[in-house]
Amino acid sequence: MKYYQHRFTFVLLIFLLILPEVSFSHIKWFVEFDVSDPPKSLSYWIDQRYIISLFILSSWGIVIACLIDSFWCHHYGKFTAISKLFIHYNDIGLNIIRIGTGLFFVILWIVGDVILTPDLVTESSAISHLHLIIAISVLFRPTVAIAGIGILFLYGYATYNYGLFHLLDYLTFVGLGLFLILSNFKHYPLSHYRFQILYGFLIFSFLWSAVEKLAYPQWFYPFLAKYPFLTMGLDNDLFIACAAIVEFTLFFLLLMGNNGVILVAFLSNLLIISGNIYFGKIDAIGHFPVNVILLVMLVKGPLPIKTFFFDHSCKPYSAFAVVVISFISSLLIIFSLYYSLHWLIYE
Repeated sequence: MKYYQHRFTFVLLIFLLILPEVSFSHIKWFVEFDVSDPPKSLSYWIDQRYIISLFILSSWGIVIACLIDSFWCHHYGKFTAISKLFIHYNDIGLNIIRIGTGLFFVILWIVGDVILTPDLVTESSAISHLHLIIAISVLFRPTVAIAGIGILFLYGYATYNYGLFHLLDYLTFVGLGLFLILSNFKHYPLSHYRFQILYGFLIFSFLWSAVEKLAYPQWFYPFLAKYPFLTMGLDNDLFIACAAIVEFTLFFLLLMGNNGVILVAFLSNLLIISGNIYFGKIDAIGHFPVNVILLVMLVKGPLPIKTFFFDHSCKPYSAFAVVVISFISSLLIIFSLYYSLHWLIYE
């Protein structure tokens, strides 16, 4: 009996380590796809008996995380050990973004035939040169706005070529571009919210990507056939549903967490980086801006964006109810938005 218990524990730990890596992997970089194809019917997932159990487990996971986070804050206050390491560095968040953005766009310039991400290919040499201009622009503080404008232009150019629905996965770049522009105009009222904007667009991109896994599970079938060890014998649809819920739950925690944001940002970054071992340099290049923004979250800690989802000043039981309701509401809103936009654009 002990042998089987240890074996089960071992498999469970491996599953918990591998699942987030699959959750964060961006399937569009590895398989052929067509976003104009009709998404999987919602009734299909509703008919699956395990889907309700997954929602209940994820809701309880949110509550437990909220409980631990609240206990931590109440007894130990805000975690500042990491931020104190950089207390003598002005604008450490902006500098991390500048360095990361510069490295990323140098890589894109070297690659030469893509627009922002591996699946957005182009034959235009001008786009490659623009990548280099962006990389140079972030070297100097007065010209970071030029880099931001360049990123927004590239996003618009990619949207023109590939369609809005395809590019909604990559709203992280809109947040990055706006952040760099607003960092050059600190007296502009909106500049006070530049980190919230940066966080918000990144988180929305991953919430959207999580729903996409349920909308197009068939995109994952050839990927899982190539890496069959990932499912550990589970049914493909069950495994994909688990990956989608894990992704949605973790990035929702980045919205509502306090000190927990630091832990989730660290673990997410670690899992994404370790996923590069399985999925190679394409995955590493595509996720590099995400790694950079998560590093900023780790250094700077939580920002006021969490108050939209969780008021830490209210009583625990009501706070937990707010968290669960917010989580379910967010899931329903993103689902509705995904399917509604697809219907409006392609039907």
